[in-house]
Amino acid sequence: MKVHGSKMLSRLGLFATLSLIVLGLSQPAHSSPITTPTGLNAGDQYRLAFVTTGQRDPLSSNIADYNAFVTAAANTQAALVALGTMWTAIASTNSVDARDNTATNPFNAAHTDVPIYLLDGATKIADNNADLWDGSLDHALSVNETGGNGPLTVRTGTEADGTATPVGAGGALGTAGSTLIGFSTASGGDWIAASTLSQTVTLHFYGLSDVLTFTDTTPVAAPGGIIILGLGIAALGRARWRKGIRRKRI
Repeated sequence: MKVHGSKMLSRLGLFATLSLIVLGLSQPAHSSPITTPTGLNAGDQYRLAFVTTGQRDPLSSNIADYNAFVTAAANTQAALVALGTMWTAIASTNSVDARDNTATNPFNAAHTDVPIYLLDGATKIADNNADLWDGSLDHALSVNETGGNGPLTVRTGTEADGTATPVGAGGALGTAGSTLIGFSTASGGDWIAASTLSQTVTLHFYGLSDVLTFTDTTPVAAPGGIIILGLGIAALGRARWRKGIRRKRI
């Protein structure tokens, strides 16, 4: 069967488009942190939270060590580095409560009240500081710095209200014996204070950003980019074919 040039090109264009689509769909899905939650307007403020993929011990009594640990985890992701924000650990030592370390103390008027989101671009875990420490999250803090899920067990040293266990009772980071842990899959008080575990075990930590302000200049990848690219290549091929035909006629 004879196929004319225009029909052949059309079929080639369609083939190129479908090939690109298939290639795009066949690639493994890689998670990445999304730093702009949906539904925000320019000027809206918010925070971002995650659980670290890495682990460390709870031996230090200096909260700065844990802040440095979650900051290092955040800095493995270019999207988080680009925010230019400070990161603090949702964790307590005997001398520093988690709600003060993260500037989320609902009884401190100097601590800005903003909603807190995961790095999946959609999920809000708390409406404000009080909501973070009322013993129940809106959603489990279950997304890590890469935008993926988990891990499960998190070292916190913190009670459900954001305070450290009283000195002498054990539980806070840097104390002898056992310290408090939480579960990243829990949305009740167990997210932060589920049980205690020996300080000899290395575990993951929660990290929280400083207050961020949304601007409408944040670039967002257009959905269906692979399809658009395929159509563009097909159109370019058709345009070149027509140009070649015109030259022959001249």
